[in-house]
Amino acid sequence: MLRMAVGHAKCLDPDCAARGAAESCRQGLGGRDPVGLLLFVGVSYDHAAILERIESVFPGVPLVGTTSAGEMSAAGGTSDDSVLLVAFGGEGVGCVTGLARDAAGPETTPGEAARAALEAVRPRLAGPPALCLTFPDGARGGVQAFSQALAEGLGQGCPVLGGLSARHASEHLPKRQFHGREVLTEGAPFLILTGNVPAIQRLSRGWRPVGSLARVTGVTGSVVRRIGDRTALGFYRHYLGPRAEPALELPLAVMCEKYKDFILRVPHFFSEDDGSIEFPGGVPEGAMVQLAEATRPEMLADIRQLAKGLAREAAGLPPAGVLIFSCATRKDILGTKSVVEIEAMRDALPPGTPIAGFYCQGEVGTTGPGMPLHLQNGTMVALVLGGEQSSPALVAKGSELPCPAGEVEGLLRENRSLNRALSRALEYRERLEAQKERSQSLMRTINQEINEARLEIQRKNELLRQALALAEEVQRNLLPQAAPGLPGFDIAGTSLYSDETGGDYFDFIHTQNEDHGRFAVIIGDVTGHGIAAALLMTTARAFLRMRSFQPGSLAAVMDDVNKLLCADLADSGRFMTLFYLAIDVERKRLHWVRAGHDPIILYDAETGLVSDIPDKGGPPLGIVTDARYAENSADGMLPGQVALLATDGLWEARNGSGEMFGKERVRELLGRHNGESAADIVTSVLAGLKAFLGDVPAEDDVTLVAIKVLPEEADGQPEG
Repeated sequence: MLRMAVGHAKCLDPDCAARGAAESCRQGLGGRDPVGLLLFVGVSYDHAAILERIESVFPGVPLVGTTSAGEMSAAGGTSDDSVLLVAFGGEGVGCVTGLARDAAGPETTPGEAARAALEAVRPRLAGPPALCLTFPDGARGGVQAFSQALAEGLGQGCPVLGGLSARHASEHLPKRQFHGREVLTEGAPFLILTGNVPAIQRLSRGWRPVGSLARVTGVTGSVVRRIGDRTALGFYRHYLGPRAEPALELPLAVMCEKYKDFILRVPHFFSEDDGSIEFPGGVPEGAMVQLAEATRPEMLADIRQLAKGLAREAAGLPPAGVLIFSCATRKDILGTKSVVEIEAMRDALPPGTPIAGFYCQGEVGTTGPGMPLHLQNGTMVALVLGGEQSSPALVAKGSELPCPAGEVEGLLRENRSLNRALSRALEYRERLEAQKERSQSLMRTINQEINEARLEIQRKNELLRQALALAEEVQRNLLPQAAPGLPGFDIAGTSLYSDETGGDYFDFIHTQNEDHGRFAVIIGDVTGHGIAAALLMTTARAFLRMRSFQPGSLAAVMDDVNKLLCADLADSGRFMTLFYLAIDVERKRLHWVRAGHDPIILYDAETGLVSDIPDKGGPPLGIVTDARYAENSADGMLPGQVALLATDGLWEARNGSGEMFGKERVRELLGRHNGESAADIVTSVLAGLKAFLGDVPAEDDVTLVAIKVLPEEADGQPEG
């Protein structure tokens, strides 16, 4: 099982710091020698002296590492100037290291360099690779391609993680990488663990995209030339001011449509001449981007949520330790709260769990489970390693080793450390003031964009309102505007739409195709409501009117209209229910075809009963192309009888309690108001519905038509 130990020494003397860190690691491993080492240290140290001391303590133990912009551990907190050593050991755990000396050089591609370095170490692997940690220099790009090639070569069972070499912003010494006892520049060292090394990796971000989306329209390598209709520099200055420089604290959020996520890309060098900006992590041509902003509260909340989530996932996995690779930009944003990255993990995991990491200038990891490996910016990659838990006493003891330099030298070193810290504090203050100005400019521009967008939305809403009003007027004009005045009948209908327009429909057709003594009443209901349903309703109305004036039976009319609608509605998921009723005016006999619609509700004046007329129905229109519809007939209607046709929006309406209005209420209202005129019957049913709903608006369109048989002496005039 894997065992992990951490040595964190803050002495400025390289020999003293390296000795203290190494001794802490030995104690953390219970006196046993490690199988592999990680080293993170500031650029101002004598790195050769540190490696020499580590070699004297752990001769021949494989080591990789890099310079950093700060180091962190559970025992020592965070530091700007320290030596951090991580040791791996444990029964059955093996370790080998590899190196690509110039992964982004002119003579090879990053992928080729990674594959060649892997082939060189394969003979030394003691078993299947379980974890790969890499710490390349990212100055010349290619890190993502290099890391992805490592991952492909090692296979899915071996996650690849790490961080890029870094230094403090105020330091101008070159960044370094370490492999064995060698100090490198522009190298890409990596360490591979074998054996039983379970790992859980998660990523914390805390950034949010702000401002308008724009498309990257000009890219050469890692240099972005144009974003939207501006140069890349112009895109930044649109938000930050006419003379502002692109800032690390305001990276680009590069959108990934496939995974509904984004990757951060930090700006580096820029050109005043052509307005281009270099993004070392790379930005794809055609990508949609926004600026991204982070605040301390959001970032801290995301860190704590990550720590708790990792603790839950690792509940059944005794943690041997935790590695953290955090972006140096986060350290600047968090300031004195940067220690929370360590404290949140320490508080969430079992006491004594070794935790170590460093601040880098790019992180290698995945955004989440199942996501592809990426070079990240602005994130914190946390890796929980399962194995043998360390003793809390050993971890604490490792941080208490005394400095052997003596009291005077110790005070001098402490004084140098304080002076350096003061200098960096002044630098941080200047950067914070600059960031405050940038944030204020950013917010002013975004507020202006929001106001302009609000005015544009208002303008478009007004145009939409006018268009909807016109559509409503047109649709209303398509409905019958008056009662048909049919001799011996009193007929009235209406449609109430839940939106400005709807999919319900009724129609009166005075001329019938085969028998001029017939009069047609049609009622239909298109799925849904609104503009789409209204357009389909208008199409169906045109088909019906056109076909109704041609020869053929009612069933033939319905067959043909169905075929036309099926052709228009193929694969749309929409359909229409329809009731086509033809009245033989002289005999007062009814003929009808029903396509998925509800039956006629009939009030019988002789019995006083209200019931549905049973018939042979067919499927809704627009679903089955070859459907064949049957014509139904009923004996002559008697004076006083009332037939009611309606759409299901009437009886399926629900009140605030979720109760449905129901057909029984419709039948009761029809029976109670049968003596009134057809128009009043319609009004009374709708009034009953309104009383039932109260303040709750109807969710669907409601249409109903009442057909009442008049006494012969009424001579076609409605009852008063």
